[in-house]
Order: sequence, then structure tokens, then C-alpha cells
Amino acid sequence: MKRTSRQLIVGSLQPFLFCVGMYFVVLIFSVFICSSIYRATHGSSRGSLTLQKAPERQLAGGTTAMVTAFK
Repeated sequence: MKRTSRQLIVGSLQPFLFCVGMYFVVLIFSVFICSSIYRATHGSSRGSLTLQKAPERQLAGGTTAMVTAFK
């Protein structure tokens, strides 16, 4: 079967189109990865932990226990 010139053109562009497609896929993934790293290092005030100190409790035997709670 003889190939037409259109098949030859598309066939010769296949490596180039593959590289362009992979470039865009990697670009999209890198944006997601970089934004997640940025959000992890520059955390929002909504997700921050605040340390609250609870009053000390007397246990049996005269020992005291300090309880901390994260909110």
C-alpha cells in the first residue's frame, strides 16, 4: 500500500506533536505540584494550630498531670 503525502506529513509531525503534548501535561502537573508546595509552606490562618493550656489535674498519689489540647 502506497502512502499518500498527507500520511507522510502527519507521520513526520508525530514526534513533534508528542513532545508538545507532553510539555503541556508536565506544565499542568508542575503548576499543581508547585501550588501545593506553596500552600504547605505558606499555610493559611484557617488551618493553623493554636495551643491551649488546660488546667493541671491532681492524680492519685499526689502527682500532677498537665494536659494540652490543640484546637
